[in-house]
Amino acid sequence: MTDMKIERLNLVLRTIRNVNQLLVKERDCANLLQGICDNLTENRGYYNVWIAHLDGSGQLIGAAESGLGNEFQPIVNLMKQGELTDCGKKAVSKSEAFLIEDPFTSCPDCPLAKKYEGRSGLAIGLRHNERIFGLLCVSIPKEFISDKDERDLLQEIAGDIAFGLHNIEAEESRIKTEKKLTKIQQALLESDKGLRDLVENSLTGISIIQGDKVSYRNPTQKILLAGLPHLFHHKDTGHIYPDDVDKVESYYQELLSNNIETESIDFRFYPLGKIGSKPDLKWVHCQARQVDFKGEKAILINLMDITTSKELEVLLSAQDKMASLGRVAAGIAHEIRNPLSGINIYLNALEKCYDSGDRDGNFKQIIEQLQSASRRIESVIKRVMDFSKTSEPSFVQVDINRSVKEAIDLSSVTLRKSGVAIEHLLADDLAHCNADPQLITQVLLNLITNAAEAMKNLERGKHIRVATYMDNEQVTISVSDSGPGVPLRIREKIFDPFYTTKDWSTGIGLSLCHRVISDHRGTIKVHEGELGGAEFRVSIPTEISEDSSK
Repeated sequence: MTDMKIERLNLVLRTIRNVNQLLVKERDCANLLQGICDNLTENRGYYNVWIAHLDGSGQLIGAAESGLGNEFQPIVNLMKQGELTDCGKKAVSKSEAFLIEDPFTSCPDCPLAKKYEGRSGLAIGLRHNERIFGLLCVSIPKEFISDKDERDLLQEIAGDIAFGLHNIEAEESRIKTEKKLTKIQQALLESDKGLRDLVENSLTGISIIQGDKVSYRNPTQKILLAGLPHLFHHKDTGHIYPDDVDKVESYYQELLSNNIETESIDFRFYPLGKIGSKPDLKWVHCQARQVDFKGEKAILINLMDITTSKELEVLLSAQDKMASLGRVAAGIAHEIRNPLSGINIYLNALEKCYDSGDRDGNFKQIIEQLQSASRRIESVIKRVMDFSKTSEPSFVQVDINRSVKEAIDLSSVTLRKSGVAIEHLLADDLAHCNADPQLITQVLLNLITNAAEAMKNLERGKHIRVATYMDNEQVTISVSDSGPGVPLRIREKIFDPFYTTKDWSTGIGLSLCHRVISDHRGTIKVHEGELGGAEFRVSIPTEISEDSSK
């Protein structure tokens, strides 16, 4: 690979990183598209760029450009009339990028032809789930037009842009739905007049259940349930996702017994005829309350499809986990480097024995050392693969001290380079508990990394202490630091999804930690620590829970 190509790919990779950061943070379409255009032309990564955002019928929603100026306006006018450029039409009709080797000569009627003189062009449809969200066009050096890596990277950017626009539309739809739901509920309380018109046209699924029978449901509810009468029926829970059955049954029984007035839960179910089909699995947010309907007690149920939001949450979770993995890359490299150096030494020894004709030398011992070093490397790689895997919790009886040591080992090199001293005080008589060791390691690694980041502005005295002990039949792990601590006013917020005080953070790290520990029927809390900073305290029960073992 030439230096020019490497430099070129580095520019594109840097652009992908910047674009992904925009997609995570920016929720306004116009600002998002303009930011992406500016990023794509930064450092002359691409000479000029333009993006068109289209609705489901192909009509122009908005457009942005960088490097074109006033010469882009004729293209905008054309798209406002429902027309695309020739390259645009070809790009949205196919899944691959459309290449224009010499737009200046092959597209002389294009208003932008002069801007492409001496260069080539690429046009790519912004596609997600068979929906075309728009068009991306860039001007690049001719020598890169046939480069597959260049096209693949740009194709990835286009896919990310389409996914980002999809999520913004979904979020806007969700906000509109919530606003409409609020208005509907207020109208129900104030007056029954106009109830049917409001409910019938609601974007939220609404139903009323009396005596375990459906008295009413609106069209949205019928579409959402796809043939199911309703999801709350103690005699038929076959369509509820197995892990959520107990939660749904308990929720419904509490509603029937009037133990709760208004409550909400999230759970999964399969549409009619799709049992066990993972691609058709739906997530719903359910809010229910007891009401009077036609003079009798009833349960009003509101269902909202949150499948898309959950998919986005999984994406952010994976990004946060990979960011954590990147922060311990130095430790992984260190663990692999030592046995790899040993392998090279033993190979040299074998070579010398062979060259000297010493066939009866220490061949067996050297081979055993090679195998040992190879197993060490394999062990490190397995730990990395297990860490980066996305999966449901797998509960087994474990010694939590092993997960603590694993997290400390993974972060030790990075902490040492940052001038952070870490100590551990692990109880010898710690009881085993029912847990997923990989998820516990992930939680502890996140807490250790957060502690180190909290002390990054300290010149000296950077200290982390990890301890384990028994407390009221619970295994407790504490991670404390000598940093500035967590202000009292935000301690209740730091575990909320997307809450962050850092500009570069997704704000889901501590939220994921909270979810993992909740899945273990445990708790995670923050206190003032003995070292002067924050102390995060994780407690997990030692008794085996039937729910948690499912």
